[in-house]
Amino acid sequence: MKQLLRFKENSIKGQKTKRFLVYSTHSEDFLGTIHWRNGWRCYVMSYENDIDMSLSCEKELVKFMEELQ
Repeated sequence: MKQLLRFKENSIKGQKTKRFLVYSTHSEDFLGTIHWRNGWRCYVMSYENDIDMSLSCEKELVKFMEELQ
């Protein structure tokens, strides 16, 4: 299966947690950033300013989309 996303590490010096920039392999468009959200105590995907989705949110979104298919 062809990989659809490319992850480029973009950690901030001095921080313990890692950050990754996410790009489409098809168009090379920037899709968002994976980073640690302290208040949630987990990694999240930030699509735009003020739009963060945890892994459980992403799973719920995938489940909903699979049911649509």
